[in-house]
Amino acid sequence: MKYGVRNNEINDQFDKLFSSILKEQKNFMEVRGPQEGKEHLVEETLKTYNQERGKGIYFNYVSSGRGHGPFTELIDGSVKYDLIGGIGPNLLGHSHPIYIKSHLEAALGDSVMCGNLQPYPQAIELTNNLLSAVKESNLKHFWFTGSGSFANDLALKLVWQKKDPAYRVIAFKKAFAGRSVATQDITHNANYRQGMPKSLDVDHVPHFDQNNPEDSLKNTLAALEEVTAKHPNQHCAIMLEIIQGEGGFIFGPKEYYEEIFKWAKKKGLYIWIDEVQTFGRTRELFAFQTMGLDKYVDIVSVGKALQVCGVLYSEELNPKPGLIAGTFNGSVSALSTGSKLVKYLTEGNFYGDNGRIKELEDKFITKLTHLMKNSCKDKITYVGGIGTMIAFEVGDSTTETVSKFVKALFNNGIVAFMAGKEPTRVRLLLPLAMTDEHIDDIISIIEKTILEEIN
Repeated sequence: MKYGVRNNEINDQFDKLFSSILKEQKNFMEVRGPQEGKEHLVEETLKTYNQERGKGIYFNYVSSGRGHGPFTELIDGSVKYDLIGGIGPNLLGHSHPIYIKSHLEAALGDSVMCGNLQPYPQAIELTNNLLSAVKESNLKHFWFTGSGSFANDLALKLVWQKKDPAYRVIAFKKAFAGRSVATQDITHNANYRQGMPKSLDVDHVPHFDQNNPEDSLKNTLAALEEVTAKHPNQHCAIMLEIIQGEGGFIFGPKEYYEEIFKWAKKKGLYIWIDEVQTFGRTRELFAFQTMGLDKYVDIVSVGKALQVCGVLYSEELNPKPGLIAGTFNGSVSALSTGSKLVKYLTEGNFYGDNGRIKELEDKFITKLTHLMKNSCKDKITYVGGIGTMIAFEVGDSTTETVSKFVKALFNNGIVAFMAGKEPTRVRLLLPLAMTDEHIDDIISIIEKTILEEIN
């Protein structure tokens, strides 16, 4: 433990427990069904919980809290591949040594949550590690928030204060920014704000169109000119996900974003990037780094895989006293994990053209493409993605078809999810603990499920 000293007895117990946990992981090495006598345990457990929370859960899933690498165990003893990782937080894989070590070290501390007013060394170290990873950009500060939505709320406050009274935001169609009072207006899906009053003025413009790449930039720039001409001097920032997660992992080439950012700079708009889901998952630590856009970004929201959430921002956006505050930085274990995670990812062989993330991307997309051209021809109609974010389309790509397929996939041993609408895609967030053997097994299960479910 870097901060504080453990006595010899605690050290011995710490090492024994860590070793025992690692040995326990060997029980979770393959897909298996429920244990005898526990077949209905998940369903029975969720029956009351669903009533209490007022909404049902998409899957019949309740974790046992145990797992290993890409495998997760349910309370009925069944084991499945987890290819969604809580929709983002679990990047490394279940029971990764970094997670375990951070939990154990946090248990030796004197508190559960780290406060913003009284920071712990873990918060300081995480902040330093993050800022060290973005030295090629103008990002000079980091502030913790309680969620990804709140990170985007904070980003909005920073640009509003600097651009007062220009409060309009430019966002993109198919964007997802969160579900807070402010971010629900930036999120493009109107179904997520039914019955809600309008909180801010947002102009949505077309994002990169994978079906019409040649005209995408022209169409986006034309829409940008139109909204700024309609509302002159009223916009504060252009906000976008470089890779649209809920849209179905939609993204364009570097040149597309570069021209948009050049346009934004000429207009005096701040460039605000949402990396809540993409952080850690592309060919560099940040998607904006993957695209080589470091010099353009003014503010970046992060979360999910980092285990805590917050905003990186430039010196120019450093706010006046009193605008931002908050009780928590995060739990001590989460802060410790985030700090270790950034160091592990940036110092390991994960990024770049020869890194493990690019290798996972290439292998997974190659194998899915092989299915699309052979045994699953006309049943898989699209394969794409970047880094550990993979998407594919099945059947007619309607929400109904894809939902049915995803639930069948769950029953066959893979936890996945959906993304996008018209088309709806199967969304996968691959854990870094995945081996080539795991990929082969997963592809076999996907093929089996497609042949069973897609006509």
